Amino acid sequence: MSGKAVALILFTVLVVVGMVLTYLAGRRTRTAGEFWAAGGAISPARNAIATLGDFMSGSALLGGIGLMFLVGYDALFYLVLPLLAWIPIMLLVAERLRNLGEYTLTDVLVRRFRSGSFRIVLAISTLVITGFYLLAQLVVAGNLFALLSGMNYTAAVVLTGVIMVLYVAIGGMHGATVIQVVKAVLLLTVLFGLSVLLLVRFGGDIGGMVSKATAPNGGMDPLKPGNLLKSPWNMLSVSLAATFGVAGLPHVMMRFFTVRDAVHARRSVTMTVAMITVASVLIAFVGLGASALLRPETKQLAATGGNLVTPRLAEALGGATTLGIVSAIAFATVVAVVSGLLVNASSAVVRDIWSQFGRARSSDREVGRGRIATVAIGILVVAVAVALGPGFNATVLVTLAFGIAASTNVPVLLFTLTWRRFTKTGAITGVLTGLTSSVVLMLLGPTLWPGSHPPISLSDPTLIALPLGIIGCVAGTLLSRRQAAGEFEEIQIESELGRRSVPAHAD
Repeated sequence: MSGKAVALILFTVLVVVGMVLTYLAGRRTRTAGEFWAAGGAISPARNAIATLGDFMSGSALLGGIGLMFLVGYDALFYLVLPLLAWIPIMLLVAERLRNLGEYTLTDVLVRRFRSGSFRIVLAISTLVITGFYLLAQLVVAGNLFALLSGMNYTAAVVLTGVIMVLYVAIGGMHGATVIQVVKAVLLLTVLFGLSVLLLVRFGGDIGGMVSKATAPNGGMDPLKPGNLLKSPWNMLSVSLAATFGVAGLPHVMMRFFTVRDAVHARRSVTMTVAMITVASVLIAFVGLGASALLRPETKQLAATGGNLVTPRLAEALGGATTLGIVSAIAFATVVAVVSGLLVNASSAVVRDIWSQFGRARSSDREVGRGRIATVAIGILVVAVAVALGPGFNATVLVTLAFGIAASTNVPVLLFTLTWRRFTKTGAITGVLTGLTSSVVLMLLGPTLWPGSHPPISLSDPTLIALPLGIIGCVAGTLLSRRQAAGEFEEIQIESELGRRSVPAHAD
């Protein structure tokens, strides 16, 4: 049996099992709190594994290893720095967010200002950030499934979109969490398996493997910076995005609201950091192994942005069967992560935009609208992914999402929790400034500019957009009228002590 046949059979089995698990989880979804945040009933261990699944997406398994293969040293900026971002989240943010007892990051930010216009602005920011993340996963899925099935890229992306929409529409956050847990376990299994096969191939000689992987390759020296990030300014900008962006990712921060209380949130983050550390080390190791074994195929693998390095490495190490197993699991990880992303995106549409123009919220209506929004967003993102094409590295696209999150949500989140003088005008100005500058800089930069001579050489917008977002917050606040400090006092107390008088997820 060929590797493609093995992959398609295993992929079909994983999808069917996933649908069954999602359906069973979806039977528990009756209220808005259960659809958006699983009713706060997820255990710390399960939530940590699911968060690993959200964070270490298909772009990490395929794009991260591919980037390590293609550019060497520069890939470490994308792999290591996001790990450091979890330290301030663990120490400063996780418990305070969960104590506020909401469903989403937007709910927390709006708590202080209680403004419909601010909620809509934040929803737009959430949709842009989540959209880039979704695009990264769909580009990976299109490349991978086209390789396995013989389908063209467009058909593969459409098929992935149908599956991801079904997962979320049926199961909500319960279903997304179940799928993420299974996917995270499979992801770690693949990384461990490939690492063991590499050790066997090189006879346990890690030094020999590293020496072969880091030998100069034509005009590229893997040990030197600058193969991807051509200037120190680009390196600094990517570093800022990777370090600060995690705290602004709505779909990752949303995970803090799925556990029972602040103590469980901290435990969840601690376990998440440990697992991400292990996964990051394994990704770097497998990427080095790919560089050592697949060097002659650099040109062909670069044509798909490095996204197919992992399947090709699996084939080189274990033949067609290993290729099939790894490819099927990799595809399953992509489908799983887009499920969590779609929950977050649909919450932005329903809770933050739709609710501002319709009747008062009803739990039953919210669940129904959430499913409608899931389908609409899925169709839109699939169309954009098809237009974007197969040649983008997924990890680079994800880091662009980090940059937008760092420039829009992080300044507003920190000022909301810590600055008494901060006003609604400052919050709206900060989000719009950070979001607009991020998108404009990306469109004019080398990553998304269609020609070979972009107007701006900065590949990531964060170096400029993050300071502009902060300036927008400060300027908007200082130029607007002072507001009563009561909301700040309330959010300070509740973020430290919890909402004593309101159930965590009342509907």
